[in-house]
Amino acid sequence: MAAAGRSGWAATPAGKPEYGEFGLDLSAVDRSIAPGDDFYRYVNNGWLKANTIPPDRASYGGPLRERNEQRTRDVIQSAGTLGTANGRKIADYYQAWIDEAALEGRGIEPLKPELARVAAVTTPAALARALALLSWGDLPNPNGAGRPDPTPIAATVMVDVKQPTRYVPALSQGGLSLPDRDYYIVDTPANVAARNAYRAHIAKMFALAGFDDVEARAARVYGLEDRIARGWWSREETRQAEKRYNPFTRADFAAKAPGLDWDAYIEAAGIAGQPLYIVAQPSSIATSAALARDVPLADWRDYLAFRAIRNFAPAGPRAFRQEDFAFNGGVLQGTPQMPEGWKQAVIQTDRALGHAVGEIYLARYFPASSRAMVTEMTGNLKLAMAQRIRGLSWMTPATKARALKKLANLRVEVGGQTPPRDYSSLEVKPGEAFENLLRAQAFTRRRILNRLGRPVDRREWSMNPQTINAQSNSTLVKVMFPAGYLQPPNFDPHADPAVNYGAVGRVIGHEISHQFDDQGSKYDETGALNNWWAPSDLERFRAAGAGLAAQYDAYEPLPGLRINGRLTLGENIGDLAGLAMSLDAYHASLKGKPAPVLGGLTGDQRFFMSFAQTHRSLQRENALRQQLISDPHSPNEWRSAEVRNMDAWYREFDVKPGQKMYLPPEQRVRVW
Repeated sequence: MAAAGRSGWAATPAGKPEYGEFGLDLSAVDRSIAPGDDFYRYVNNGWLKANTIPPDRASYGGPLRERNEQRTRDVIQSAGTLGTANGRKIADYYQAWIDEAALEGRGIEPLKPELARVAAVTTPAALARALALLSWGDLPNPNGAGRPDPTPIAATVMVDVKQPTRYVPALSQGGLSLPDRDYYIVDTPANVAARNAYRAHIAKMFALAGFDDVEARAARVYGLEDRIARGWWSREETRQAEKRYNPFTRADFAAKAPGLDWDAYIEAAGIAGQPLYIVAQPSSIATSAALARDVPLADWRDYLAFRAIRNFAPAGPRAFRQEDFAFNGGVLQGTPQMPEGWKQAVIQTDRALGHAVGEIYLARYFPASSRAMVTEMTGNLKLAMAQRIRGLSWMTPATKARALKKLANLRVEVGGQTPPRDYSSLEVKPGEAFENLLRAQAFTRRRILNRLGRPVDRREWSMNPQTINAQSNSTLVKVMFPAGYLQPPNFDPHADPAVNYGAVGRVIGHEISHQFDDQGSKYDETGALNNWWAPSDLERFRAAGAGLAAQYDAYEPLPGLRINGRLTLGENIGDLAGLAMSLDAYHASLKGKPAPVLGGLTGDQRFFMSFAQTHRSLQRENALRQQLISDPHSPNEWRSAEVRNMDAWYREFDVKPGQKMYLPPEQRVRVW
């Protein structure tokens, strides 16, 4: 039964959508392919054949990212003319990164103080301090994805998931430069090739920085990382929220993770004097602590020196930037051409001053009318989810009541963080690209450590307004949709409502349902990690999840490399539940009126085709391999396969037994 919706759109808003007459790119449809055999290619094959991946990209999904990248560049380049303190900082930060002559002329001089600090690590206490400070050796990626923390024991401050009104210091595993532990410990030909290339890359970086005996240094760095990797938890293990919550007292560290000078580490990390610490992966932390004792300090100095060089490389002379790209972009992602310098400068400025850039971006590119339309859709999606919860035959009344209370408490935020982040204490100096990066990393450290002893700020975003992503936070009980994501084909204010519900509506439903997926469902209506389910309900819910995991375990995007159904389960539940929820919300928005037929397509056909259209993409093999090993998202083609579990899709596209995507009704997974 469809949810009772708020006021829907009576017709397509005035204006021309980016794709076709009503928001769908019908030129991409390949009618030689039966929808029931390959729905993804039925919808997208014309586009897939007509497009290629740009040489400086690992994947390509259409003009959205290029347009957003150019918009962000335009904001950054004009910021200096605004007469504001933030505008000046944005302009100076960006200009330092694109001044090729200055980057070349300064050589490795900016790196030398960092290498001198590493050379001074001659005692166990100094090593502990260096590892603690390395927790802040990377700027957070607002897109959410990123390489592991640069230090094997990473310190931060997070919301206490058992008492979400307070902040607590927390420690987690890190210290690898390859994307995941499997690159070190799983002996496939591709992984072995990546390891060999990585060792050669380390040696080249040492040589560029003026070190001698580079092959031996590279062997020591790789050998230490390999030992760290063998203590790592798998990503599947780390997904389990309750396993990541391990309270330690100050005295527990020496007892449970001996080997590291914990007094020196905790003081340098800025988390001394706290009554409680949360350790995410205790056995991994214990492995690294033991390595601090057992591995010679000279080896650790090489390890730290390489991390300093790696941090410097994007802001160094061209030879550093080329080598950095050759491995991280070329070997790991398969990308053949280094992007133009301004693209790296945009990324770096976005990471350092992203909310300041976002203030300008929002004013320029995100009208109030778009915010209102998306906000209305989120309301309809919440109503649809409530109706689905009420209609569940297998859920007991007490569990339903808690689920509905959690949904009622869920906040939806659109556009960007309000108020924006305060950058007044971040110093930016003209012409100092690497030093500004170090200052931005120190600013991030101060900002995060400043949380201790303060009330939890539920307004905070980890994404920037211009980020192309969306996020659900179970502890803060909110979902967030940045303006950067809300562009065609994800959202088009001039498109047919069915198209928007199949695109951004599904994403809104996806993020809402993350509050109720296999991990989000472990958090109650206050954001606390607290089992609120009746045992029988939980058993039924887990059985549905197991069915979806098994379905995805069977997909093999690359020969011999399947999707990990358990690692991707939360995202796959989000896709399926979001799709079902959004279809309900679309039906409710029609207010009992029949959906118009446009281009010979029913409303539900346009809905499902829009869902598949938003997932069209091309991806290089190495990038796909990395995603399959380390990413909790299934590749786009297989995300679009969720239609197999939707009865309405079978009806709308006349999918029959014997077709490749057909599932008998009893095998279709239903979650929420």
